Order: sequence, then C-alpha cells, then structure tokens
Amino acid sequence: MNQYINCIAHKTSEGNLLLGENYTAMFDCGMALCADATIQNVKNALRGSPKGRQLDYLFITHTHYDHIGSLPFFRKEWPLLRLVTSQTGAAVLLKDTPRRVIRELSIAAAVERNMKFDTSYSDDAFHADVIVKEGDIISLGGLSVVTLETPGHTRDTLSFFIPELEMLIASETTGVLLHDGTVYPPYLTSFKDTISSIEKCRNMPYKFLSLPHMGLAQEKDANGFFDKAQEAGTACRDFIMSMNEKKLDEDAMLDMFTQEYGNETLFSYQPKDAFIANARATIACTLREFAPNDVDAAQQ
Repeated sequence: MNQYINCIAHKTSEGNLLLGENYTAMFDCGMALCADATIQNVKNALRGSPKGRQLDYLFITHTHYDHIGSLPFFRKEWPLLRLVTSQTGAAVLLKDTPRRVIRELSIAAAVERNMKFDTSYSDDAFHADVIVKEGDIISLGGLSVVTLETPGHTRDTLSFFIPELEMLIASETTGVLLHDGTVYPPYLTSFKDTISSIEKCRNMPYKFLSLPHMGLAQEKDANGFFDKAQEAGTACRDFIMSMNEKKLDEDAMLDMFTQEYGNETLFSYQPKDAFIANARATIACTLREFAPNDVDAAQQ
C-alpha cells in the first residue's frame, strides 16, 4: 500500500504518513527523542511522492508523550501543519500539567535510552487546530479520514478509518501487540469504554489494519487481533478484581500487577516510570467501575 507509509523511527515511537491527492496527513508524530529521525523519514516519503508535497495534517490518536512529543519539531519543520484531535484532547493540550508531563516523560525516555533532543521548545506548540468528533470526515483528495471515538486508554483517544483503502488505524485503546505476540491491555480510564471501543473497531469493514507502534500489520498479526485484545483486557480486569477480593492495599496491588505484567518485553517499549503511572491508573479505574463501594470505603 504505497499511499500509507511507515515513518516510525524508534520501536517505542509512532508515525505513519497517508498521501491523498490534494493533502497529506500524519497519524501521530511519536516521541521527542527521535523527532529528527521521524521528520527525515517523512521528508523522504514526501520527496518521493509525485508532487514533492508538504505535510498538511497531523491526526493525533491521543495526547500521550510517545504519540505527540515530537509536535513542536513538526511545527517548526511545517509551520502550516494543522493538528487534528478531539474536543477533549484539545482541552488537555492547553493545560499546564499535561504539557509538563509530556516534557518530563520525554526527557526521562531519552535519558533511559542515552539519547538527546532539544528541550528548549515552547509548550505553546501543543495546541489543536481542527476539532473532530465521531463520524467527522476530512478529505485528503481521493482519500477520506473518518473519525472514530475510541475512549478507554484515555478519554480523548481516537481511531481512524480510510474507506477508500478499507484500512482501520486502531488506537492504543484496542491494545498494543508486542513483538512476542502478546497483546498488552493499556486501558487507563475505563474498562467498559475499552470493550465498547474494541467492538466498534472489530465491526468496521476493514481489510487492512494499522496497529499502535507498528504501522500496517501483517495478516498473521491482524487476524484475530481484536479477539486477543478483548481477552487481554478482560484478563487484566479479572486479575485486578482478584487482588481486590484478597483485600490488598494499593501498594500490594501495584507490586503484584508489576510482577504479572512488567516484563522485559514491555519495558523495551515503555520506561518503567511510565509503566508504574499507567498501572496505577488501570487499577484505579477498574476498582471505580467494579468495586465502587470498596473505593469509597478506602477514601473515608
């Protein structure tokens, strides 16, 4: 599929380019630590296209640092670039705390990998230009980008469908396929929303599937992916609830969760600090949804 080009510059990063007849679009721009390499990949792909194009749109699946950390550098390279996100995502990007977290986790990821990037960028780069909601369509000329709201990983998470290519660009809500073939269930805000989002994606009329941190999936990886994702999410929910039935406190749950899910394969994708923060969120949202009385009692 020569219209959809993988520009990911690091296995823990993101970034895929879609070439329409009139406009070009990037889906996520990845981590700040590999911004230069990602931008070079995009420039190479654009240079090889018939018209020697510019980058017009950047569709963001969600506002985490590994998906959007390179945004300031992309804006510098392409000043007319328009960032597309949900209303919730747009609000998140204007807040000081998320901007600070993006910066801090970007720096931590670079230090862990012995890499560097220019930290003098302005946080004002983190703002939306185009707001989309469920069913909205943006035409690139010959190709249409249809918005799917798929919350669960975050409240602002989006997936996208390209009907002319029969291609679904799945968000991280549906799970992350690791290189050992397992699916990691990264739901952080709602298990119930996650299952609904997986069902929505499963029912789309896609032939080709683009997965988080991977790009276009091979047939062997795409087949049955959403079944695996639902099973992984349900198993995670059940594991957390089994810990709750044992009346474990938050620290004990976090320790057991880390023992269950925190392995070398996962840590090769995600710094441990980010894993711990996400694990706390997963445990907390599960208990809010399935053991609200226990949560209320613990807070009294």
